Amino acid sequence: MKWVVIILIVIVAVAVGTYWYDDYRAESALLEQPVYRILKKHEPAVYEKLVNEYEIYARDETRRETFINVANSEISLTATRNLAHASQAAVLALMRDMIGTARRLQKSPGDACFRYWFPQVAGPPDVARYIDEKAQAHTLDLMAEVIRSANESPVPLPPADSVKDNLASVINATYEKYGADAQMISHADDPRVDRAKVCTITLAVYERIMSLPPAESSALIRAMTQIR
Repeated sequence: MKWVVIILIVIVAVAVGTYWYDDYRAESALLEQPVYRILKKHEPAVYEKLVNEYEIYARDETRRETFINVANSEISLTATRNLAHASQAAVLALMRDMIGTARRLQKSPGDACFRYWFPQVAGPPDVARYIDEKAQAHTLDLMAEVIRSANESPVPLPPADSVKDNLASVINATYEKYGADAQMISHADDPRVDRAKVCTITLAVYERIMSLPPAESSALIRAMTQIR
């Protein structure tokens, strides 16, 4: 009986040791990228979730694309949540990058562009399939800066009155160009909407916002994160 206990202790020790090593290896690999260092510091729950996902991928490399898509989706949602208080430079850099990514996805088959703008409706797009690794890494760096600046040097939300004229201008211009179709953005969860057209209209909205002076466009983007 004594030996059985000793053997069980050894088995448990080996299992714990293996788990610790897998966890350590996953953390080491992820922390080579700036975005994961920022997540560990400012968004620990998201960081732990992605470490756990990476451990699964590390044991089964056929899950590589799954991990990339999960990580991109989680980090994107986290960055979006932090946009409200991110710096002007970080907000504008990420938005320019997002517009470029949406344009690339617009050329891909299916509804990848729609999923990019509205992941809560139909799930995120297959980023690993349509966006090259260099572009993905650049986007993650920009998201990291959004998260970092929002937590370390938070910018106050602009007063609603300070952005209402620009918001009205963007809305009016969108209706002038697309007519009643512009309403589809507000009903993106309706299965009957034309997802390709929603993508096009959403791109037009953000391109118009980005044509404003930098301080005004960043203020409007940050204010829009509070619209429900």
